[in-house]
Amino acid sequence: MQNIEKEIADNYDFDVKSIAPFKDISIINTTEGKKVLKKNILSQDRILFIHAAKEHLVKNNFLDLDRYLCNTNGVPFINIEGMNYTISNAIEGIECNFDNRIDITNATNSLARMHKASKGFIAPDNSRERDELGKLPVYFGKRLEEIKKLKKVAKRGKTKFDYLFLDYVDYFYVLGEKAIQSLSSSKYEEIVKAARQEGSFCHHDFTHHNIICNKDRTYITNFDFCSFELKVYDLANLIRRKMRKCNWDINEAKVIVDEYRSIESIVDDELLIMKIMLQFPQKFWRVINKYYNSKRSWSEKSFISKLYEVIGEVEDHKNFMQRFELLV
Repeated sequence: MQNIEKEIADNYDFDVKSIAPFKDISIINTTEGKKVLKKNILSQDRILFIHAAKEHLVKNNFLDLDRYLCNTNGVPFINIEGMNYTISNAIEGIECNFDNRIDITNATNSLARMHKASKGFIAPDNSRERDELGKLPVYFGKRLEEIKKLKKVAKRGKTKFDYLFLDYVDYFYVLGEKAIQSLSSSKYEEIVKAARQEGSFCHHDFTHHNIICNKDRTYITNFDFCSFELKVYDLANLIRRKMRKCNWDINEAKVIVDEYRSIESIVDDELLIMKIMLQFPQKFWRVINKYYNSKRSWSEKSFISKLYEVIGEVEDHKNFMQRFELLV
């Protein structure tokens, strides 16, 4: 830690008083206030892309974010013993509570303003961009194939999870097939082309722990996964996470969509793409994929509980999809 303190002192215009580890970051007390030190597994060119994206937002007057601090050489990171570290000002507040109407409304407002400010972004030549535009059909297809493959695996198994998975796999597989069919008959390619011309990007990990709320402002943090993508990707993920806390209440989704549209427009064809995203059995795929393909950091009981959560949402999700037109 002493080596890190020295490197920070040598490369930034402030002195370090103390460094305290906190979760996956460290809080630095400095002569210029509290800072956040983050050890990155990201490459330097990827950090440069994220930095450029954040600076583009700031240039367009979106200031509610964890902006990287550049060192004395004007670079948004330092390299210590082969690892890249970024520093940003500490943001006071608490994680967004998706059960709280004010929090979810403020988060939606911030997301819409971020998307609006992202327009016109061009990635610097020395950066490594992440471009997800146009890849949704490929992702859906691969995940559906994975479900089919894991069905064969489950047939050879004898666990309670195997039997539960086999009881419901056909329902979720058909749901995925219908999503892919709807996507192929939609104006997805046209919307992707328009988004590329617009030059907008998404946060791509818009979840409660990356949204910090205080009395006056709502901040968006951790842009590690930001990429060129349709703005409805972020919106769909926000709605999905909220819906799981309110039994897929369409009225709660309407609050989010209406708040977003008060800042940034969404055409009906974009909402159709969002509907397809919400239709695809994403959580079902994630749970079974982690069970069969990962090192199983969860216990068998935890996996079964997660799968029961997905199954328990079936009827509420079905009703939500049937009433989706209320959002248009």
